[in-house]
Amino acid sequence: MEHAHTEGEHRFPSPEQDFDIYKAARSDGDFQHALYHLASALSTDPANAEWLRSLNDWIDSGEDLLPFVPVEENNYFAVMAVRAYIYARVNSFNEAFGLLGQVIRVKPEVPYLVWVYEWEPRIAGADHIEVDTIIGFIRGVMRSLDLMQGNERHKVLAALVSVLRKMCQAYPKVYMMFWLLSSMHRRQEDVLAAFAAAKTAYKLNKCWDTAIGMALCFKLQGNIRKAADFYKKAGRLDPGNEAGYLDLGDLYLEHGLYKKALKAYSQAANIQPDHEWAIPSILYCEYMIKQDAERLGKIEAYYKSNASNGRARELLKPLLPGSELPFVDYIPGPQEASINVLRQVAEENMDLESGGTISLTINYLEAPSAIRALELYLNNFGRSAHPPKLDLTIDNVQEPDPRQPIAENGAILWSYEGAIAQPAMPKPSGQATNAVRRLAMTPYQIEDWYRTAGELAGSLTPAHLPDLFAVLTHPPEPPESVSSWRWLQHIQYAAVFLMARLSPSKPSEALLSLCYGQSDWPVNAAVNVLAYEAQGSPELEKAVSELFFQLSERIPKEGHCFFTYALVCSWLRLTSIDVQLREQLEQWKNDLEQQE
Repeated sequence: MEHAHTEGEHRFPSPEQDFDIYKAARSDGDFQHALYHLASALSTDPANAEWLRSLNDWIDSGEDLLPFVPVEENNYFAVMAVRAYIYARVNSFNEAFGLLGQVIRVKPEVPYLVWVYEWEPRIAGADHIEVDTIIGFIRGVMRSLDLMQGNERHKVLAALVSVLRKMCQAYPKVYMMFWLLSSMHRRQEDVLAAFAAAKTAYKLNKCWDTAIGMALCFKLQGNIRKAADFYKKAGRLDPGNEAGYLDLGDLYLEHGLYKKALKAYSQAANIQPDHEWAIPSILYCEYMIKQDAERLGKIEAYYKSNASNGRARELLKPLLPGSELPFVDYIPGPQEASINVLRQVAEENMDLESGGTISLTINYLEAPSAIRALELYLNNFGRSAHPPKLDLTIDNVQEPDPRQPIAENGAILWSYEGAIAQPAMPKPSGQATNAVRRLAMTPYQIEDWYRTAGELAGSLTPAHLPDLFAVLTHPPEPPESVSSWRWLQHIQYAAVFLMARLSPSKPSEALLSLCYGQSDWPVNAAVNVLAYEAQGSPELEKAVSELFFQLSERIPKEGHCFFTYALVCSWLRLTSIDVQLREQLEQWKNDLEQQE
């Protein structure tokens, strides 16, 4: 849903400003505008008592608010969440659970589930709520539930259990109600209640789901033999479902039963070859049984091509000393001449409090972020009476000209006067900057950052994308313990990860814009994330590989090219590239590493 901003309104308001806009628009009778901004505020804090009280009072006044949160094409998730809330407030719980479940599937990081413990006491009976609605709701919100912690999670679990009990009373012959109830009790670690519900479900329908439910209860109880028996029963009930064999393998592996675990994982791989959980688990079990060089070599080869596989990282990486991979486990430092000078200045701890000038002559134009990092370092001394200055001379501009985008949709981050760059965008909002800073402060690992970026993106909307572009050139001040160049790198990577998580399409248009735009450090982050998101999807890998070919043609013959190493390493992570290209890229990567 497109949203027009009124005159004088903040383009990217804070949640508090959203609430103020809501009150003003409601007072003016602009109800759709008001509810949009209330929805935006609630998307950052769904349990905010003041905001909910205002909405409740408005609904309870008898005003029909549903027309002002309409279902439209490209709906804003926060508006649809408020529509679900309105349904619940007027006791239309079937519609409320159905719509909120859809929202939470899209935005599991936003804790809308807290609303359920407000709704639950008002559900007198559940016969007006359809079975499929609750099944779809519970199955769709598990990820959101697992992101919750502490008392909030405890209260939501209790509310979900109460709702499911009412559903079981209303539909006593529907086995899935009892199966879901058992699942909630397991999360509460209430073994007896979980068993009671699981047994009822299994009695009503002996199928794969209910056999797995029994297995999980026995596992929670610590009864390995019984749990394994039910996992095997599940396999017999649905021979084409590999998930039970994976769970059985995990059960055996947790207890060091490598031969049994290997058999279970192999059964899963027979059903789904190249399974991303089964294959590294098989390699691990084989090694733990034999512990020989041949199997360690297989592990090394697999991990090298599948470093972003979380299971491989968990099981295989600890077996491989020195197995950390560039751009997957760490961000390699920049290698520009200006950064090397900056490192020397920082290491020698030069006294710049009294001012002075750093004169720097560079043969070829470098990434503008390298100069920006130097400026950030000098800014540390900006409070002195005579702040230090940078006297920069650039002798040549290489071809292709890195100042020029290579496509119409290429991002323009910098405004150039000759060879000197200044940020082309205004400073970003505090909300976007805070999200970027929070991610940048965490230890880098690509899978961890991608997951955390998804959670942090819950506080933002696609309307914040311009802010994320702006923070690339307007980073927040670095902590004293972090060098300016490493900080700028991490800030830019964090912004790019958040862009990816906010982008509705893949490949992300925002990341493609960076790749097609002026040549600068964020290209490194963009190619890295594009490769990560494309892995395992032949269609996406093809599109990303074609982009990488275009970028390879952008590498100048003269001077240092900052993105070459990131491009090659990211390209190698695409599983579907042909053997000849992979060999060429491996050689290219080795040559680059030899030059360092």
